[in-house]
Amino acid sequence: MNDQASQLSFLASGASADLFDIGGDQVVKLFRDSVSDEMIAREALTSAQAAASGVPTVAAIGRTTWDGRRAIIYPRLHGPTLMDWIRCNPIRAGWALDRMGALHGAMHRVPGGALRSLKQVLATDITYGPASHALQRSAIAYLDRLPHGDALTHGDFHLGNVMMTSGGLVVIDWSKAAVGHPAADAVRSEMLMRFGIGPNDWVTRLWRDWAAVRLRRSYAAVSGVTANDISQWRPIVALAWLRARDAGRTPAFMRYLAKALAQVGLPSLR
Repeated sequence: MNDQASQLSFLASGASADLFDIGGDQVVKLFRDSVSDEMIAREALTSAQAAASGVPTVAAIGRTTWDGRRAIIYPRLHGPTLMDWIRCNPIRAGWALDRMGALHGAMHRVPGGALRSLKQVLATDITYGPASHALQRSAIAYLDRLPHGDALTHGDFHLGNVMMTSGGLVVIDWSKAAVGHPAADAVRSEMLMRFGIGPNDWVTRLWRDWAAVRLRRSYAAVSGVTANDISQWRPIVALAWLRARDAGRTPAFMRYLAKALAQVGLPSLR
């Protein structure tokens, strides 16, 4: 950690950045060297676009450089992540997941505008992923036939990227935002809930499976996205996941992927 950052009040750390309180009810998000300038710019711009469209989020105040590290300054949010809130209020987990699903549905009613294409992101991830060339070709041909969609998609909508504040739920971290079909974003959230990095004991696995179903149902109730829409997008999003994500429950994820591929007639991974 650099000298200037070490004098700040540390708040949180993630895979791509560290977060510090800088006073005046503001925070600075200091990005790691591995994060691209494109991703930082996308996060800042999309946060402002989403906030202006009525999505409960905080718009970036501005981009800056802080002791040599690229950064975004934001208004400070007060409250825990939804993940931490549920840990403290486990009996209200269903209530929280229902509201998270409703929030996701409301987000998808906002147009994505000029953001990058989600279909292109998925195609690139499949192309550079570990699937065989035959499966890649079949999957991309299948993807080409799916509808583009024009919704604002988050790309990383999970319990750690939703804050519980006194004013309600607030979405953070728009670095993976794109314009595309809402069902693809819903599948991504389902996968993050079930297979994202985290504890892997049998009790947690049961809870994560239950939570993924609860989230999907609450989202479907308000979004207009059907079970068939989800099934159509599930194999594509799962194949794209293989490029960079470490599925914390690899055997379970591979069964999930195999079933998704078979349901739409795509070749198996092996």
